[in-house]
Amino acid sequence: MVACVDKSPSGQIDAMLKRVTVVERRVDKLYDGDFSYLVKEYAALDTTVARQKDINTEMVLLQAYLQQFETQRVVIKRNASLSRQQLSNLKDDVKKQLYDEATTSKYIKDEEKELHTMEAQLDYFQEKFDAQKKVVKQLRKE
Repeated sequence: MVACVDKSPSGQIDAMLKRVTVVERRVDKLYDGDFSYLVKEYAALDTTVARQKDINTEMVLLQAYLQQFETQRVVIKRNASLSRQQLSNLKDDVKKQLYDEATTSKYIKDEEKELHTMEAQLDYFQEKFDAQKKVVKQLRKE
């Protein structure tokens, strides 16, 4: 059975608004979960293993990912908020029939591109944090 997908501009915008919500939740979950965990692990490693063994390369890389996420988190949250506002405004404009089909389609494509960028950024950080959790676990064993 094939799910019904609303291909109308309003349907597309509604689906994109749901994806914005997912982006907002994912960034918060990543911050509260993996980021916070890795910050604590960094501090713990710095006061234990790093004093007994040269793990400078691993520590520098972990710190770089943490700093990068800390900076990008703010940007992603701001972009998600802006995207939500743009999509809501576009939805209202579509209801009022302010734009022709080509203009509406262009605006939807522009917002889709922004949304895809945010999703890709979150995928990137999830991948990097998953890898860093394995490195941390390994360093704790040694």
